[in-house]
Amino acid sequence: MYQLATGLLEPYTFLVLSLLVVLLWLWRDLRARRLGLGIAIGLLVLLCLLSTLVVGHLAVGSLEWSYPPSTVVPSSADTIVVLAGNLDVSDKEGTKVRIGGETLFRCLHAFQLYDQAGGCRIIVSGGKIEQSKSGITAAEAMRDFFILLGVPPADLILEKNSATTYENAKNTCELLREEREQRIFLVTTASHMRRAVGCFARQGTKVIPAPCNHVAVRLELSPTACIPSLNGIGGVHRALHEWLGIAWYRLRGRI
Repeated sequence: MYQLATGLLEPYTFLVLSLLVVLLWLWRDLRARRLGLGIAIGLLVLLCLLSTLVVGHLAVGSLEWSYPPSTVVPSSADTIVVLAGNLDVSDKEGTKVRIGGETLFRCLHAFQLYDQAGGCRIIVSGGKIEQSKSGITAAEAMRDFFILLGVPPADLILEKNSATTYENAKNTCELLREEREQRIFLVTTASHMRRAVGCFARQGTKVIPAPCNHVAVRLELSPTACIPSLNGIGGVHRALHEWLGIAWYRLRGRI
């Protein structure tokens, strides 16, 4: 139900379907043509505005600006928690996966922190894309990548049963339940950090945000920034998806 609702509320989906309904209305009832055309034009104008880079920048910034790049460096006694993002399926059966771009950014940022600490414990959190299928989990794929970067397997702990941000926090906190004295650095995408921090706080665990992959850093005001584009609507889609996720989590008492 949640996925269906968020899918229908995506900017392009919502506006395009609304336009389709209006056009069908016009086709069925010519008397409503003037009102219907006015609504259609309004929807098109709204779609054009939401598709500009300026609006996309502001939308993503509403999430990212609360979590700017951190300058806090972990020590060897601290723990880095990395949340899985996307996975790419590399076979037709859907059993072979590799870390996607979003997850790659998170892993690389976590490795930078690990290197600055001179080595520390890393917890990688993420389950399978589909529990019913065989193949490695996100945590296992992340572990393999960290090992390629030179992280010793002994420094890596896997939490491989999570399918959502809430489960990431709940399951990871179970691993940390007896270790309250150390600092925990939470690594995830900047736009996702608000929901992730809230989930860990709900579990009674205080984390140090270590966001990565900031997008709304700089916007050059130019004529192209006000031209509708997929990049613009992409930013709005990303922000809306996350804000809806935050609202849903609040409703469910997860944050």
